[in-house]
Amino acid sequence: MVGVIGVHQGLFGRVSLFRTNQPVHVHAHPHVHALIKVEGRDGAYDVDGTRCPITDDEMVLINPWVPHANWRDVTEAPITILALYVEAGWLARDGGTVGRRPFTRQSARVDPAIRALVARIATTMTDAASPNAEDDLEASILALLQRVLADNSSVDLPEIAARAVDHRIRKAIALMRAAPQTLQNLDGLAQGVGLSRSRFFEQFSASTGMTPGVYNDTLRLEYAIEQLISSDRAAGDIALDLGFSAPGHFSRFFKNRIGFTPREYRRVANVAAQREPD
Repeated sequence: MVGVIGVHQGLFGRVSLFRTNQPVHVHAHPHVHALIKVEGRDGAYDVDGTRCPITDDEMVLINPWVPHANWRDVTEAPITILALYVEAGWLARDGGTVGRRPFTRQSARVDPAIRALVARIATTMTDAASPNAEDDLEASILALLQRVLADNSSVDLPEIAARAVDHRIRKAIALMRAAPQTLQNLDGLAQGVGLSRSRFFEQFSASTGMTPGVYNDTLRLEYAIEQLISSDRAAGDIALDLGFSAPGHFSRFFKNRIGFTPREYRRVANVAAQREPD
């Protein structure tokens, strides 16, 4: 069966595990992006005009705002992929430095250590029944990120360490992610997970490294990006989803965080309309 198998949201960004045989048109996004094959048919991505194989031994590395696509044939067997979406701001935390294009190459070798970590992550995301699955998953993902970035990027990155997350904060994050477009009532959210407002903010920041408001805005921004990339909906309609009373307010919100207006972002992300597959 094709489709999304699992998604994990972490402090670094997110990881998606999916099985697909569908083509992906040219698009771009603000994340530091890595695509690693888990199983299935070998394939290739077009990264800024360069064909980059995705196989048992090779992964695809994509810098922020670099156009990429995959012109799969739907009649072929599917491929299962682990996709890493790393926030550039997270890479620059704690004194780390990151340039506009942190990856120094578009393809890289998948060594045995990376292969073992990918298999472990995929297994945990497929069957998260273990009571420690969330913590184990976060630790494995961070180890994978450390390995991928250390060998293939110019990032000056401090040692990555997992951060314990209070179970009440996990519940709050799950509630926020269930409605990612919603401007949350943070006082009500705190009450819903059994914490006072001050304790909620304190625990949320200690567990995630950001305030609940910043995390909420991050989710809303991700929702906006997905809508701009995957639909033809008007920016005004997306603005209403996000709780903005006017498109101009949405445009300022978006540009302050991405550096582009929604219209500019859509033009960059949907360059597929101007390109054809080989």
